[in-house]
Amino acid sequence: MGAAYRVSASLLPLLESTQVFYLYTAFLELAQAGEIELSWDARSQVEDYTIVAEIERIADGKKLRVCFDIHDRGYLFSEAELRASDVYYKRSHYPPDVAKLPPEAQRKVAPFGPIFGPGNRGGMLGLLAGWMRYAAGRPKRAKDSLKHLSDYLRLPVTRDFERPPEQSLPPRVLLQTRLWMESEVTGAPFAPEINEERVGVVRALRKGLGDRFIGGAVPTPFAQKNFPDVVCHWDTRRSAYLKTMQTCRVGIYTKGLHHAMAWKLGEYTAASMCIVASGFRYTFVEPFTDPRNFLSYDTAEQCLAHCVRLLENEEEARAMSRANYEYYVEHIRPAKQMRLWITQAFDNAGSLSKEDLR
Repeated sequence: MGAAYRVSASLLPLLESTQVFYLYTAFLELAQAGEIELSWDARSQVEDYTIVAEIERIADGKKLRVCFDIHDRGYLFSEAELRASDVYYKRSHYPPDVAKLPPEAQRKVAPFGPIFGPGNRGGMLGLLAGWMRYAAGRPKRAKDSLKHLSDYLRLPVTRDFERPPEQSLPPRVLLQTRLWMESEVTGAPFAPEINEERVGVVRALRKGLGDRFIGGAVPTPFAQKNFPDVVCHWDTRRSAYLKTMQTCRVGIYTKGLHHAMAWKLGEYTAASMCIVASGFRYTFVEPFTDPRNFLSYDTAEQCLAHCVRLLENEEEARAMSRANYEYYVEHIRPAKQMRLWITQAFDNAGSLSKEDLR
């Protein structure tokens, strides 16, 4: 059985946001499975953090322009792509912000859902061919853009993040996080608010759990100077972090910049981890609920209490572990999610109702 779609996707080698990596991998995994014919279109510039895919359904020749908006901020949209695209998937999808758009634009917008950052080295030749087209007209940007692309090709692949729930879950809690300078953060929640939550949780868990807690702040100069007592004193590189995840039962999810869904959520669910979270603002493709998928906290003390509950109640922990891995397989695993987005785009193009914006 041959491919069902032809896809020409944006390749944006200079885009600083690593959110694009998930989309590269999702397209590549579908192409490697023989479900799509994939090529890369090197756009001349980045507008509002959007990836655009021109998609043709081979069976009937129907074509759609599908935009993937990967911006952290829910209130920012690409006006050009809202006009040009048939479907507009919004990563940070917040219904009150969508409701401010003109009715014709609202009908195009649908939730993006949580993502994370796997690579795909099997797509190297196609990506390099796309990069060569990009670099041919931009010799001054060739070096920087190639570095960004090589960063992607060195990432762990999807299967490196996955741990089936049948494996044992050691009774340990993980939070590896970053603290921010005020100059690095624009818009609410502001850096002091983000740092206060993260520092408070690390201190509470270190005190309350002892060696059952693995975590702290990434040792940036800012963290080492201002919060030395919460800094990690071990290898915080991604390769080491993934190995650490495999040894923990519970992952802590703290509020992110602009309330955006962090990579941690996708990583935790892929590893079948239980989750204790400070809540979520943006829309999920399908409900991600308390207490089935996570336990919600408002204070560091409540976070600690939830962790103790999951460490000491193995039956509850196993149930949440299974639920989160199932959610990952159905709604976050890259190829599965891209398949859903493409199918939904052709089923609903131009007719997405307010019910679809739940």
